[in-house]
Amino acid sequence: MSALSTRMRRDSGQAMLFMVFALMGLVAITSLVIDGGSWFRTQRQVQTAADAAALAGAQDLPDQATARQRAIDIAQQQNFSGIAAPAVTFPSAGEIDVVAEKPVSGIFMPALNATARAHARAAVSVPANMKGVAPLAVKNTAACFISDPTCFNKPLTVNLDDSQIGALDGWINLDCHDPSLGVCKKEKAQGGELSTWIEDGYGPALPANQWYGIKTGGTNGVKNTLDQHFGETFLIPVWDQFASENYHIIGWAAFELEGVAFNGQSKKLTGRWVKFFAHDVPAGKPIGGPDDFGVHVINLTQ
Repeated sequence: MSALSTRMRRDSGQAMLFMVFALMGLVAITSLVIDGGSWFRTQRQVQTAADAAALAGAQDLPDQATARQRAIDIAQQQNFSGIAAPAVTFPSAGEIDVVAEKPVSGIFMPALNATARAHARAAVSVPANMKGVAPLAVKNTAACFISDPTCFNKPLTVNLDDSQIGALDGWINLDCHDPSLGVCKKEKAQGGELSTWIEDGYGPALPANQWYGIKTGGTNGVKNTLDQHFGETFLIPVWDQFASENYHIIGWAAFELEGVAFNGQSKKLTGRWVKFFAHDVPAGKPIGGPDDFGVHVINLTQ
């Protein structure tokens, strides 16, 4: 009995030791799962905050001071609570970098001063192609350049004179464009097509740095269509040269329509040039150039 009792006590001690080690392992695994999950959740939140801050800040470029403050405000808004003011830098006039950090909660993470860190870079550019374009062209000297922010949001009148080919502002044929000069001279865009393009915007993406033919024929129904879109923003092609009844389009401007007055061949649109951020078009040229009329596209590049 003495030997049996001794063996039972020894087995009991070994079982207890095994249970202790098993419990320690279970605690360690549980802590790892909790801390790991906390780190991944925090990392996702910080990355989302950095992405949102970079995209928001890019909207104010090239004004870096305003862009920095907007990025910081967005990164620290209520949806991203606990994130410190991010580090904001500008690799170029059209790029913003945001680095955000946040301590990670959990069982052991706070004691280790664990931190989730994320980086995002957004670039703003002038799109070389544009969707949803209206069939109206304006001279580059009549549009607002991004280099003059005071030009935007001022009331103005766009004068359309059907009797003057190559007028400062004129209707154009969006169906006919080509890098070569003169190929669209005999093409026609009638009033019905103009109304459709005004109503829906031209569907396919149109390229800049090409020649576009003029509109020929009447403008029946165009005024009624325009009357239904007061307060909306239209994307307008901007030209720098006119030759052989073709406009050379170099970029895009955004016009907020406020009024329409048609009187014979004299047609006037009242409104204002506004800044506009395009979607679903690829990145293009750097901002601030001679083809930058305030229509930009923003992309996350990192």
